[in-house]
Amino acid sequence: MPEAPPARPEETLRLHQANERTMLAWIRTGIALMAFGFAIARFGVFLREVAGTGIVTGRAVKGVGSAFVGTALVALGMLANLSATIRYGRVRRRIELGATGPPSALMVYVFGATATLVGLVMTVLLARALAE
Repeated sequence: MPEAPPARPEETLRLHQANERTMLAWIRTGIALMAFGFAIARFGVFLREVAGTGIVTGRAVKGVGSAFVGTALVALGMLANLSATIRYGRVRRRIELGATGPPSALMVYVFGATATLVGLVMTVLLARALAE
């Protein structure tokens, strides 16, 4: 890659700030995924406990649906935070070298596809629960 001319200090500062905002947006997304996954997993445990007390009528469903989906979302959130940190460092180095350009879109595609797959699994699990 050919060396780009060094950026002006104001432009460099603006690029670093934009990079930080992007990282923080990914971190917020990762935290939200982890919180949502934890809530899903814990709510499944709560429902099994309530069904086991006999206070609420209904049958306890044995399965790993909520635990699996919750764990997958927590793992996806952790991966989002790790990837955001790595991406931030790479973009920061490129800014300092003056080699600015569009960052790789791989992270966006991977998270989009994985979130879609988790959503598909959730849809299938919900459809199966409603059919029973």
